Amino acid sequence: MLDNGDIMHANGIDYDEQEDIIYMNVNYYSEVWVIDHSTTTLEASTHMGGNYNKGGDLIYRFGNPEAYNNTLGDRLFFNNHFPNLLEDNVPGEGNILVFVNGSNTTQSTVYELEIPETLNLLPNSNNEPQLVWSFTDPELQYARVCGAVRLNNGNTLICEGDYGFWEVTPSNEIAWKYSSLNTAQFWRCYGYQFDDPEILTLDIDTN
Repeated sequence: MLDNGDIMHANGIDYDEQEDIIYMNVNYYSEVWVIDHSTTTLEASTHMGGNYNKGGDLIYRFGNPEAYNNTLGDRLFFNNHFPNLLEDNVPGEGNILVFVNGSNTTQSTVYELEIPETLNLLPNSNNEPQLVWSFTDPELQYARVCGAVRLNNGNTLICEGDYGFWEVTPSNEIAWKYSSLNTAQFWRCYGYQFDDPEILTLDIDTN
């Protein structure tokens, strides 16, 4: 796919501070790439250096083994957005959420994946992460933007770009949905508690 010279459409990143790696969403490849954040600019222009001694090479990639001619491993991603590493003691901490737009079907899907402890890209091997949880629905589908985050209560908040928001439980029950027909497109969603600093600084009466 080529759109005005945009051959990858890399459109989202998340940073794993503990492992010092960056997850980068590559929409047109239907993958998430993992790169070593510890490399210097010089090391990143080579194949050596950094904590993983791979320089600027990918240390891991997942979602679409077909993108690098790997015949093993199941393809899960068909255009994707917002790799979201689960942190801050939410259920599933250490896993990653990815919103897959579903260009191959009429439904989008949110996947929770367990990233391997050792990041390897081995030839003729299944290098894909383990599927932990997923959610889809016949009414959930948008080909652009979108994303999902894990809430403190264990539910998952989903942003559907042309509709609004879904909150779903670990057992895939829909807790609630919200749509604003006056808004053209939703880009992201984030979950906050009433006592979070970001909310308190707004000085809003939450009673």
